[in-house]
Amino acid sequence: SIKCWGGSDDLSYCYKVANKITEALGPDGIDSLSRVIPSLNRLVGIEVTDNDRDGNHQSNIVRMGEESTMYEQRIEYLLCALVDAILSVGRPILLLYDANTKWEGLVESQFLQKLLKHIADRASSREHLLFIECCGKKESEGLDTSTIASHDSVNVSRIDIGEFSKPALNDAISYALRLPPRVTAPLSEIIHIKTMGNIMFVIEFMKSLEKSNMLTYNLSERQWVWDTDIVPLQRISDSVAGLLMSKLLNLNKSVLDCLIMASCFGSQINMPIMELLDGLRGVTNIGTNLDIGVEEGILEKAGPLYMFSHNSLQRTVYEITPQNIRNQLHLDIGSTLISKSASAPQEVIEELFSVALSHINKSLPNGENGQPNEINLSPSQRGVFAKLNLKAGQKAISNSADFALAKFHLNAGMAFLPEQCWHDQYDLAFNLHIEYANVLLVQREYEELDTHCKVLLLKARCVEDQIKIHELLIAYLFRSGKFPEALEHVRSVLDTLGFPLPTTVDKDTVRAVLEALRNAASGFTPEQMRTFPLMTEEVPKQAMKIMGSVPILLTFSSPTFAAMIACQMTQLSIQHGLCAESAVAFGNLGFAINSVLQDFNCGYAMGNLGLAIFQRFKSNTLILKTYLPIFGFLKSWKEPLQSCSEGLCYAVHEGSLAGDRGSVFLAKAVLNRHLLVNGCKLSELRMKQESLCREMMYNKQEKKFGAFFYQSLGDLYTILSLIGEPDDRVASIFISREECEKALLENYSSTKNTSVLQLFYYHRFIQSFAVRDFETALNYCEEYDKLGSGIIARITDVATVFFSGVIGFVLARKTKQDGMLDIGEHRRMQLQMWADHGSKWNAENKALLLQAEKYYTTGNLDQAKASYEASVKSAREHKFINEEALAYELYGIFRVETGHLDNGKELLRKAQSLYAEWGAMKKASEVFPLM
Repeated sequence: SIKCWGGSDDLSYCYKVANKITEALGPDGIDSLSRVIPSLNRLVGIEVTDNDRDGNHQSNIVRMGEESTMYEQRIEYLLCALVDAILSVGRPILLLYDANTKWEGLVESQFLQKLLKHIADRASSREHLLFIECCGKKESEGLDTSTIASHDSVNVSRIDIGEFSKPALNDAISYALRLPPRVTAPLSEIIHIKTMGNIMFVIEFMKSLEKSNMLTYNLSERQWVWDTDIVPLQRISDSVAGLLMSKLLNLNKSVLDCLIMASCFGSQINMPIMELLDGLRGVTNIGTNLDIGVEEGILEKAGPLYMFSHNSLQRTVYEITPQNIRNQLHLDIGSTLISKSASAPQEVIEELFSVALSHINKSLPNGENGQPNEINLSPSQRGVFAKLNLKAGQKAISNSADFALAKFHLNAGMAFLPEQCWHDQYDLAFNLHIEYANVLLVQREYEELDTHCKVLLLKARCVEDQIKIHELLIAYLFRSGKFPEALEHVRSVLDTLGFPLPTTVDKDTVRAVLEALRNAASGFTPEQMRTFPLMTEEVPKQAMKIMGSVPILLTFSSPTFAAMIACQMTQLSIQHGLCAESAVAFGNLGFAINSVLQDFNCGYAMGNLGLAIFQRFKSNTLILKTYLPIFGFLKSWKEPLQSCSEGLCYAVHEGSLAGDRGSVFLAKAVLNRHLLVNGCKLSELRMKQESLCREMMYNKQEKKFGAFFYQSLGDLYTILSLIGEPDDRVASIFISREECEKALLENYSSTKNTSVLQLFYYHRFIQSFAVRDFETALNYCEEYDKLGSGIIARITDVATVFFSGVIGFVLARKTKQDGMLDIGEHRRMQLQMWADHGSKWNAENKALLLQAEKYYTTGNLDQAKASYEASVKSAREHKFINEEALAYELYGIFRVETGHLDNGKELLRKAQSLYAEWGAMKKASEVFPLM
């Protein structure tokens, strides 16, 4: 409407919004979201033809297991991105939500809570939004605002608006009659008794008084007059229900019958659909009768839509008819609409089938409260109604990711199935049950899912159908934290498919398999992967899907098992051809070769093969499982860390668009750790990390946090330590630093996931190093190394190797402890090897600084000075501001301790300035005493 009627400012705003939306969503995102918001294409200037509407949206695609969850999360992400794009232009926006109004297909309050939390987490967005929700009186009704209200700048107010009190009603009547309140007070008292203060009933009652001449306008006195003795004696019911019934029962029978049929549609009636029922049960002249309802104030009209003036009016009309007759009426309405669909206007066809099915479902074999309906359906009717509900459930998922609506339809479809369905209509019965299981997975109803799938396995006729069920069970076990059970299930299914994993997976076995695969795959090139034969056999495809469903978290929690799965997937790809999951296979194979064999060049090459395969299939649902091992751990061996962070950032965006939220959380955590090592401005990183933690926090009171929450909160507290910010604010939003560390240790105790404990020691190590508590830091580093391989395989290894090398040389000079020089030299050699054979960009400045520290420790002062200066220059050129600051700090200490006080203090001031520019104010303050 702004485009059609707005002024120049409005048009400029509209174009800005369109550009922002296009940038944020991209063509694929706009295409997907336009299924939920059809007018989006028009807003961004895309013309849509009828063929586009009819042919491009495959609404009956069956999405299995994790893919169903990802589709829901994709739509949520796109909607959040859409709102962000609109808010970014800077105009205030009002969102109004009526929780009491139920619209067919509406995404319910769960998403609205996520959307509001998403906006509240972004300062630039929350400044421009006013959200108003209308809901019931109870505190339990309405959206949960606890996570939103934790922001200092977010104001949440609850305004109670109930029935009019006697004084408020008197003020309203005084205003309406243009008389002083003292004059209208007696009349208001009577009206309040009659209507209980309900404003709609007040209006209806005053109309009845006027109609019966008990409230009249006196022309001579020029005011409204009444007799307070006669008004209470008016012959109408004292109750509100009586007032309504009196009005309804006085209507002509044809009008009342039409209203009864209209009430079956709910609060809103679409006239083009209602007109198709003309003649049903003797109801005719529908348009005329509905217009009479409008004249009587029972209905309101807006274009082709009719609405009951109030929900209570609709309920009163609806309940005039006994329930058993209502159920049959619903069935007749639904059947009639479907039979007359060919004559319906094209623009209402889609809505017609949805409305028809909602009526048919009222005739379910078990109706309200589990009571059997007195309607006999034939097996053929049951089959047709079950199939319609299956299509409606699939459409609810595919078009709007409305899994609550899908669950309703799938439940209804299963209830309609005939008794002999598994024998006579197997495909229909299986598809209904497997879709229902997918919905249970998405909605995290794991207990019901487990029972449902185990029963369904007994019904499944073929291996392909059994695999679909196993995929759901594996996904549920992983998501509910039952890792041992999940891995055992994976092993069991692969055994069934004929691709067993070794019964024991130890490091020696993994090393032997990796060496064999390295030899087999080392001759492949990315060009060959683009033309390599495709996997055509169904069983290997199913095995790849099962192994591809294993989450990337397994790479850290069970590295040997994860390595074996990567090897198995790679072997299948080489022997049987490539599929989309082959990209995941080669990416994780590269990481395993990197970690176990320490062959960084081969690992890097395998990663490039994985990227080539990904580009061939372009399956964005797998982008994070492919990109995370490659850009998180392999690319940094050869390419600048900053570009690796850019690759991860791209994967996070695309993975979010694809809906892979589980992998997104881990990828964001790894990305932020990359940014910390890269020297990203700490103020920006702090905001990113807090935002990530907020995304993972579902319910603080019940301690419901998402996967990786405690690890990510530990990262946030480490950033606070560098900045020098007190913990109070973050602790008030989430939990305290002590509670977080306790939770991490408890998590390790229960899962034996060494990566959790390693991260605990990593946080302690960084915090101790920052305040120059080197002996404590070295102790934490030793514990960290015991749990890992002691090599540079992950981004946290970069920091521990580099900083522990500094500690080794410093302690060798200060304490003369045995072994300290060896620690420093070992770390220096690791970094020098990385610089010589891997990435000079990433490792040169680090190796030069450790070389300078070695020269200083061994008394080669001239060489030390040259190496310090070379390290500073390299860090600056390669944009590591944090390490440039550290190089100046250590160089300054060297100059001071060797008698060059003025030059040393100047270098320390430079270090202090760079630390401050980085945002590490606490670290900057630690430099001051050194001067």
